[in-house]
Amino acid sequence: METTRVLIYDLVRKLVLTDERYHDGVTAMVVATHLDMQRTNVSAALNGLVREQKLIKTKTRPVRFLLAVSDVQKPFLNLVGHLGSLQQAIKLAKAAVLYPNGPLNIHVAANSGVGSTTFVHEIQNFAWQQGIPAADDATVVIKCRDYADDSQQLDRQLFGDQADLESSCWGKAQGGIVVIDHYEYLAGPQRVKLTTALEAVKNLKRPPLIILISGLTQQVMTMPQLMVKIELPDFKERPWSERWALIRHFLTIEAQQSKRTIRVTLPAARALILATYDQNLKALKTIITMACAQAYVRFMGDTDREVRIYLADLALSVQRALAHEREYQRELTTVFESADLLMTFDIASNVDRSRFRKMPKVNQRQLDSGTHPAVVEASPSVNTQARSIKSRDILPQSVTNVERLAKIVSPDIIKIVTAWQPDCERLLGRPLSASVFNGLCLHINGLYRHMPASEQATNESHLQQQYVVEYEAAVKLAQILATKLALTISVAEVSLLATFLVAQAPTTSRHPVVLYVMHGEGTAQALMRTTNILSQVDNTYAYDIDLAAHSKHVMQALSRKICEIDDGAGVLVIYDMGSIKWMLAAIQAKTKVKIRMIQMPVTLVGLEAARKSARVTDLDDVYHLVTLALQQLTAEKTTKDELIITLCHSGEGGAAQIKDYIDQYSRLQMRVKSLAVGTRDELVATVLRLQQVYQIHAFVGTFDPQLFGIPFIPMTMIFEHSHQQLDQVLMFQPVSGRWGAYNQIYRYFKAQLEHAEVTKLQRVLPPLMDELTTLYQLTEDQQIGLFVHLGSMIERILAGKVVAATEQTRQLLAKYPEDYQRLRQCLRPVEQTFKLIVNDEMVATLLIILKQLC
Repeated sequence: METTRVLIYDLVRKLVLTDERYHDGVTAMVVATHLDMQRTNVSAALNGLVREQKLIKTKTRPVRFLLAVSDVQKPFLNLVGHLGSLQQAIKLAKAAVLYPNGPLNIHVAANSGVGSTTFVHEIQNFAWQQGIPAADDATVVIKCRDYADDSQQLDRQLFGDQADLESSCWGKAQGGIVVIDHYEYLAGPQRVKLTTALEAVKNLKRPPLIILISGLTQQVMTMPQLMVKIELPDFKERPWSERWALIRHFLTIEAQQSKRTIRVTLPAARALILATYDQNLKALKTIITMACAQAYVRFMGDTDREVRIYLADLALSVQRALAHEREYQRELTTVFESADLLMTFDIASNVDRSRFRKMPKVNQRQLDSGTHPAVVEASPSVNTQARSIKSRDILPQSVTNVERLAKIVSPDIIKIVTAWQPDCERLLGRPLSASVFNGLCLHINGLYRHMPASEQATNESHLQQQYVVEYEAAVKLAQILATKLALTISVAEVSLLATFLVAQAPTTSRHPVVLYVMHGEGTAQALMRTTNILSQVDNTYAYDIDLAAHSKHVMQALSRKICEIDDGAGVLVIYDMGSIKWMLAAIQAKTKVKIRMIQMPVTLVGLEAARKSARVTDLDDVYHLVTLALQQLTAEKTTKDELIITLCHSGEGGAAQIKDYIDQYSRLQMRVKSLAVGTRDELVATVLRLQQVYQIHAFVGTFDPQLFGIPFIPMTMIFEHSHQQLDQVLMFQPVSGRWGAYNQIYRYFKAQLEHAEVTKLQRVLPPLMDELTTLYQLTEDQQIGLFVHLGSMIERILAGKVVAATEQTRQLLAKYPEDYQRLRQCLRPVEQTFKLIVNDEMVATLLIILKQLC
């Protein structure tokens, strides 16, 4: 029994002190449920603890158990703001309890969610320490909101069954405390009866201390007894340091409950402290809990890593609060200059983790939003229209590697599509690309395996009228599948098959425009003039932000400017610092104008340099500190997990199967997410959401979406190599090369090359190197040297540093005509990708390297 009592006492202490739901005490049923014990045994142990004066119990129904006075921590000291915004409220509460002629009643007025229940709990603790109530007296808590639908039951709780004082809560709590919460839920007649009851209560031999809790603007009827009114501040009315302390408090609770170290990123922390919460601390706690839950699932399988909370994990209303960042820059700098963004947990803590045992529900919610970072299920498909699904197929017409495709696709399906392919090509008058072949096989395999189909909208009549030949070929394929596989293909699915065969849509002639947005007078205008003069294009505009202007006016003017200059293709905004990013996000959501942002923090770096120069005397120290601050601006990007996105025209089926193949054979431990392709705008929006949490490593699929410079890996390349070589393909390494060396080369390219895009180099150089290695039997050292040479060659051509061919060059090429033609063919993808021409002089240099002629 003693062991059981210790166990029960420890649980009661934990719940009362750490869980707001049980500040008013715990019932025997709650304890029994937590410990999986019989309620009768728990009740006996609890009463034993009351006799030992370790616990006290209320006279309410159901009975609640609280810690005895000696076990309660010193009141008020643990409240955030006890020496700040709550100092006056605490003084009034203590004065009311310690009034010489007996405690004065207290009226706590506060808006919803500010922490009035916790504050009243501290008043109760203080009263108990002062001997009110005595050990055998009671505390009665009546929450009027709980009886909103049963006014008669509320009457019985307040005024007794026979409306006599002895059977009412006042009589039961003589010498104790009566808390009436949510006074605003009392009806008019009940308020009158309450006033009458209080008149009678003051005549009791030991009148209880009465604590009345109401809304801040709620009018309370005149009471017969003096009541000390205490008003509690809203979250936004508290000092900035207290707001951050409250945020840290809730984050620390989450860290304890999850037994994980939690780090909140600076943008997320700033958004939390700037946001307005309708339900104050209650809403703040809920938002932090949901953000932690969303972040927790990203690291569920990696228990050694700290859990990071990004801005994207917060509610949209909180994210938008960063639009006001500029107005409070000084306050934010003061708070976060030395703020600790890391919340650790106490290993010895034994806090209940039941919230995280319910994570599957949270997972599903994030799946529905399309931003769940850990799961590998395909997100819901966006609508598939024939005009938007037209393939951007730039893949070479290579033969499908049937053996490797057969690892995830039924061989019968491959045979059927292969047999149907010649008839289809005759109907279309053009060959089927490898990507279309693979995509069809994957999609049909998904239908055959009864994979869950996403709801997709295709206009069947439009397809039948405008793409007659493609639709006819799809119908023939459906008939073959019905005959040979007994697979019933609906009309909608036939239309979806036809979309694979539709040719590429014409590109728009509209172009994006550039907009400089800078702080200060004339900064953006000067940059605009310089850019337009040097480029001779006149597609660059400017908006200067007045440092004294209010953020609301700035946002309105900036929105008008963007709508004015947009030509339909979107606006690329180059900005310097502050809340511009969040303003632009809000403008994009409201106006539907495509906006992409690049931060060039010149002003921010200048401010940092000026501040450091004013405080530090050594130039090298200033240089070091400013450089370090600049590095921290981009540090978050490098800490994000890498993500591979698999794409397919047909919905989740094909993309999910590519993802399954990568998950099965890759050892890179990169997360993989499958996306169904609909309109380009929806794909862009999804990728942008994912980029808030991840570093997108590459797209893998049947077509290149050409988004944000993210590298693309054709599905044909995945299946042209064995699964043992999959990781090298995913890392853009030549299959026969050394991994570490090429990673170093790519880093060198990123740092040194000004004209050649490294993402394009990652796309064209590995297959070129594999081809040249096969043709000329290069050693590993030769491969590395040639790899660097090819990247440098492309950079020189793009920079205009081209040397004309000499007579000696022409003689060399004439001597090796077959090698010349072979190299020309190998270099064609490079020329197409970078839109350049490799002249004969450079081809001759390659020939010398490959044949070791020097």
